Amino acid sequence: MKTPDSAGISREISPRGKIQVLHLVTSLEPGGMENGVVNISNRLDPLKFATTIACLERVGDFARRLREDVKVICFDKPPGFRFSVTPQLARAIRSVGADVLHTHNLGPLIYGTLGNILTGGRSVLLQGEHGQMRPDEMTPKRRWLRKAGYSACGAVHTVSAGLRTDLIDHGFSGEKIRVIINGVDCERFSPAAPEERASLREGWKLEKDSVVLGIVGRFAAFKRHTRLIEAFERLSPAQPRLRLLIVGDHGTAREAILRKIEESPVKDKIVWAGYQSDPVDFYKMMDLLVVPSDCEGLSNVMLEAMACAVPCLAHPACGANEVVVDGVNGFLREMATPEALASVLGGIASDLPLLAELGAGARSTAEQRFSLASMVNGYARLYEELAGRKRGSGS
Repeated sequence: MKTPDSAGISREISPRGKIQVLHLVTSLEPGGMENGVVNISNRLDPLKFATTIACLERVGDFARRLREDVKVICFDKPPGFRFSVTPQLARAIRSVGADVLHTHNLGPLIYGTLGNILTGGRSVLLQGEHGQMRPDEMTPKRRWLRKAGYSACGAVHTVSAGLRTDLIDHGFSGEKIRVIINGVDCERFSPAAPEERASLREGWKLEKDSVVLGIVGRFAAFKRHTRLIEAFERLSPAQPRLRLLIVGDHGTAREAILRKIEESPVKDKIVWAGYQSDPVDFYKMMDLLVVPSDCEGLSNVMLEAMACAVPCLAHPACGANEVVVDGVNGFLREMATPEALASVLGGIASDLPLLAELGAGARSTAEQRFSLASMVNGYARLYEELAGRKRGSGS
């Protein structure tokens, strides 16, 4: 069967119907993984795929960005493990007719594995890993749960090659692990003209000639906001034009971070913009994005900034070193302490010609290597492969 799309081009629809994809996430609150789920859901071919997103705890602000035909359900799970959610998920899998159950990170993997068992294996399980494992995820119990979940999966995917290597180094079999590199919309995220940047800065009381360091992300401890604030406090007296723009909200470290800003001796030079559903203009105000976290998969924030011609300073952990070429399109530095981060920033933050040169390299990298279309096509091919396995088996 062929159906014309919005451009009048005929596309083939499988005689067995659309592939039903059911994502399972904790929520759609703002975050890099959640941003990726929204981008995939919005851009998959609607003639080939139907998407539903199931949220374990709450829906979240990113749900507002979803295409109208993408369905969202929520189980309103309270904190802690609740087995009662498992039969709810099993009913959702059957109701949707999910060919692929795409779980994201450990909690959803546990529920997805159990829920799919209750359906008799109705779906093929696909697990997504979006960040390097932190120490709290490396307890014997959590390692065993992850390995058990992987054994039930048709495939596991990571968002960077380095993350795949990291999992293998921690004892997980690489047999099922695929890599689908994160991508960025280079039309939506684009460089600002000088007059646009000046106008945007004026609206947030940032001087036209200031040097703006930025950080974007939810307030989670591992994102190391406080480390950046303390480094900024050390630098500020010697570099009076320096400003810090913080974009983000929500998360377990929120109170601590806001208290740190309020009590800072240079709080008049710190701008907290809160959560922004469309962060494009905030990247355009920056001279340098700082990603001080020690563990990332492949940061969407970093790709978005680079597409806006903003170079990034990142830790040379897995993911970042696949994107940033030190001194060409950004900086890779060890910055495990506020003192180390201040030392790094002190040597580069005042060199605006260098930042502009590296910003141009960052934009070129985003366009040439990290397109959103390539990412979506990678997921589409994997969904087709996994759904083909299930349908071919007659399940």
